[in-house]
Amino acid sequence: MSAPPLSLQWRRRDTPLPAAAVAASGAVVAELRADALMRVTAGAHLRACAGREQSWLIVLGDRAELPWADGAIYLGWDDGVLVPTLAQPWPCADLLREPLRHLTNQQTGLIALLPGLVLAGPLPREPLDPARLAPS
Repeated sequence: MSAPPLSLQWRRRDTPLPAAAVAASGAVVAELRADALMRVTAGAHLRACAGREQSWLIVLGDRAELPWADGAIYLGWDDGVLVPTLAQPWPCADLLREPLRHLTNQQTGLIALLPGLVLAGPLPREPLDPARLAPS
């Protein structure tokens, strides 16, 4: 017998989380990448994690240095999971963290939970290299 699927709901946060990252997927990736490249070239200390074939991009850094792109979503840390700064998942991130790690095979990496999307990859530790961020 299998367990019924979990129904994830989102609620507006009373107090937004501090922004620690910004995420983009699809067509928004190019704009976020361009702004991140501009900021890194100007001296910002950013780190990034990207999906296969650049289908998504998460840029991490200090709130004041984070890039911006129309359609990107700012994320904050909630019990070890990046979630939108203005939204709170229910069940809470603390209860979702381990099942998400199992689902994505990321025992120690970065996990971002967005409405309708789970992004996972290695947690970037090194500063972003502008040469790696430039579109190929």
